[in-house]
Amino acid sequence: MYVHRDFPEFSWSNSRHKTFLECVRKYYHQYYESHNGWLYEAPDENKAAYRLKNIKNIPILLGDLIHKAIDWQLKKFLNDKSLFTEDEMITLITRSLNKAYLDSTKHRQHWFNKPKQYQMLHEIYYGDGLSKDAIASAKMKLDLCIKNFFTSRTYQDILTKLEMHVLHSEDFQTFEVNGVDVFVVLDFVYKDVSQEKWIVVDWKTGKESEDDRKQLAFYALFLSKQHNIPIEDIILRNEYLLSGKHQEYKLTEFEIESAQALMNDSIYYMLKYLEDPVKNKPVNIEQFEMNPSRKCQSCNFKEKCLSVHDSLNG
Repeated sequence: MYVHRDFPEFSWSNSRHKTFLECVRKYYHQYYESHNGWLYEAPDENKAAYRLKNIKNIPILLGDLIHKAIDWQLKKFLNDKSLFTEDEMITLITRSLNKAYLDSTKHRQHWFNKPKQYQMLHEIYYGDGLSKDAIASAKMKLDLCIKNFFTSRTYQDILTKLEMHVLHSEDFQTFEVNGVDVFVVLDFVYKDVSQEKWIVVDWKTGKESEDDRKQLAFYALFLSKQHNIPIEDIILRNEYLLSGKHQEYKLTEFEIESAQALMNDSIYYMLKYLEDPVKNKPVNIEQFEMNPSRKCQSCNFKEKCLSVHDSLNG
């Protein structure tokens, strides 16, 4: 049930942590200034932050749509319903991409008023639109990811395993660490009964990254704490849909402890930006430092920083 709050509840997630490391000013816009920005009577700066927060570039939107389509497919299988073919899944996602383009161009005012119900593409809001190269790249990425999903280790496992127990599928879960709510989004978790192992799957539509293994450690931490599953019984798997490869890990207790230590440190530094920790009231915006870098060009809140820069130089 929705409860109005002047300030958002404090929580932790890996995505929040990465935003905090990237730029604490961006962190402020994303997690504080955007709060209540959906309300009609909200101040203009909160409404603007909420709108900008919901902008997505093509790679992020495409990744979200692929994740959603895969989740539908897996739920169809688990509920014994007819499955999508590769072509049907591609068509479904392409239709959503086309809608996002129309929302961003022909329905811009609708997005302005209801940014959660309509899409706005970063390339259109801040740029000159979608180039032919960007469209061709997105189409190629979509075709590759869907093709590789159908031949992936996880999907083939699901189709052929005689006995498996599914725990989570694209679920938004929370657990408590030292009094702080920690959020994780689990793409797919199932038990391979024949091996007596729990498999944690993370679908990746981008390139491999050193952070991938660290992200999986938080999922293992959740399973061990929330479901009392021993670390040695958890297999972590990244499915890289762009390349068709997969990578499996078995983490040690030391790695899990390191993940929790990182989380504790991250929370400690986030709390330093609060005027009132009980209410989660942030300090003044000026105390959230800007961190100029190449990433500024792709930041959703770029126009806010540009307006600050203009006012300082005007």
